[in-house]
This record gives sequence, C-alpha cells and structure tokens, in this order.
Amino acid sequence: MGAHQWIYPNELFPTHIRGTAMGFITGVTRFASAIGTFVFPFILGTFGLAVSLYICGALLFLGFLISLFMAPETKNMSLAETSAMNKAGNLKESNIPSSENVMLNE
Repeated sequence: MGAHQWIYPNELFPTHIRGTAMGFITGVTRFASAIGTFVFPFILGTFGLAVSLYICGALLFLGFLISLFMAPETKNMSLAETSAMNKAGNLKESNIPSSENVMLNE
C-alpha cells in the first residue's frame, strides 16, 4: 500500500478534523502492522510458506477491491472539493463539480 495511508486520507477529511483523523489513521495502521508482525510467524509455522504468502496476497487483493469499489476518485479535484465529498455523506457518487467544470462555468 505504500504511501496510500498518508496521501489519500489527507484528501478526504475536512480541514477542521484532518489532524485528528490522520492521527487516528496512523494509530490504526501501526496497530495493524503490530498484529501482522506477531501473527505472520504463527501462520508461517502452522501452514508453511506457500499458504502464508497466499494469505498475504489474498489480503492485499481484498484491500485493492475495497479501494477500487468504495473509495472515491479524487483525480483533477481540488482539496476543497474532496473534503466537500465527505461532508455530502456520499463518498462514491457525489454531485460536487470538478475543477474543470468550475473553470468552464466562470
């Protein structure tokens, strides 16, 4: 996932809660990393290397599918527009105009 945890949430949270929300997200990712660090050797010892890697691959693919179908597209949108999507309550299908449409209407 790389920088996904640092870049994408910053675009979605409104400015007034962005710091708190990013602190929470950082805590969740660190907690999940700690769990993975302790669970992986158990899975490796119990099921072997091949099954362990298939489990990791399945979790990665699950994260990809969740991001693909549930996360809104923020390409060509300003930070204010992406924050407004969260306030609208419908992150996937928002009626917020893109920056291109705003420029054309002015």
